Amino acid sequence: MTNPEVGLERRDIFSDDHHAFRATVRRFFRREVEPHVQEWEQVGSFPAELFRKAGAAGLLQAGIPSEYGGGGGDFLHHVILHEEMGYSLAGASMGGGFGIDGSSYLIYAGGTEAQKHAWLPRYASGETIAEACFTEPQSGSDVAGFRTTARRDGASYLINGNKTWITNGNLCTMVPVVCKTDSESGKGGMSILLVDVDTPGVARSKPIETLHRGCANEAEFYFDNARVDAERLLGGQEGGGFKQVMGVLNDMRVAEGARYLAAAELAFALTLDFVRNRKAFGQRILDFQNTQFRLAEMKTELTVGRAFIDQALGKIKHGRLTAVDASMAKMWLSELEFRVADTCLQLHGGMGYAHASPISSIWTHARVHRILLGTSEIHRVLIGKSLG
Repeated sequence: MTNPEVGLERRDIFSDDHHAFRATVRRFFRREVEPHVQEWEQVGSFPAELFRKAGAAGLLQAGIPSEYGGGGGDFLHHVILHEEMGYSLAGASMGGGFGIDGSSYLIYAGGTEAQKHAWLPRYASGETIAEACFTEPQSGSDVAGFRTTARRDGASYLINGNKTWITNGNLCTMVPVVCKTDSESGKGGMSILLVDVDTPGVARSKPIETLHRGCANEAEFYFDNARVDAERLLGGQEGGGFKQVMGVLNDMRVAEGARYLAAAELAFALTLDFVRNRKAFGQRILDFQNTQFRLAEMKTELTVGRAFIDQALGKIKHGRLTAVDASMAKMWLSELEFRVADTCLQLHGGMGYAHASPISSIWTHARVHRILLGTSEIHRVLIGKSLG
């Protein structure tokens, strides 16, 4: 199936440089990802070489200053990378494994100068593949409820606990681990340690089998007295972990929302092409009033969603994004994506249910988007609490 050219219209939030970067990302996905993604799905993982190719093409860390090895752009460059995953036919198979790397943003926003210079150039080149270890089996969206601990022992820390849903889990070479350095201080007792995966006491599971078969390579990590030098403490001081995590999560939630909307727009474009060409009872499916009404509803919601996400991106650009803004963007856009994908699959009929169908892939992955980075229910609670 031909990948429709979706998402190329001019948007005021983006500059000419951003549009040029989008064209570079789209060419990369068409050339380096889409022809191979079915092969990678069979093994459930990207090859590590893909990250090095992306680094050489300037895709990774494009929004990080050049002094740290990045492209010298801004956060919108990372958003474009996420949107282009949504606009790609291979996007759903790519999962969350090839977008904004939360671990690099943790280091950029909260690391010491030494940590930034040591790690960020490796991210930008694709030499280091890392994913932040947030979620725990007993605590998903409740960041404050994490149980993994790090106890100071001389010039190092001993980490104990486990983390789950680590994207690219079997490719990672380093993981920032959110842990309790003071179990009595609640949120104020959380810290982040940068842990090499080959550290003694660190183990990881085989990839977790999920409803959606893609290349995200999710795994669980286990820490059993894993000793990590104190210089790997992010920011150099204990107790800053919760603030560091939430600062990154808010921007990531908006960036993911942009991706969800892009995937919904792709689903709509694919469906519009399908109903224009598919016939039933002697006429195009598009000519049925029910089809026209459903398409009209989706087109309107997508147009509203585009204005909504661009407003949120503008708030990030000007430093005005709040946690409630991020929750609204993540919750509403993930729900919108699923509604659109579900309607589009229905309009495809049996053809949409086949595993090889792009609509099937978009629909399946849209389901998990209502869960990751905070479930829709958690975000409703957060939004509701803000109302006083």
